[in-house]
Amino acid sequence: MTKAELIDAMREYPDDSLVVIEVHDTMLSEDLYDFTFDAIHMSGFATQKPQYELRLTAINHHETINW
Repeated sequence: MTKAELIDAMREYPDDSLVVIEVHDTMLSEDLYDFTFDAIHMSGFATQKPQYELRLTAINHHETINW
């Protein structure tokens, strides 16, 4: 994902949204990783404005699937 793609993906969410790095139970080594972007709506009271948690999750390119 490029910087422009990330900014475009985040554009629709409020500026005070939390940005978090999500790490699954995996082993990442020193390397460059691509990531996914997910926006999670955090429900609040009816009188509060919607809040979001914007998650960046590393894609582990060393992981193998054992069936």
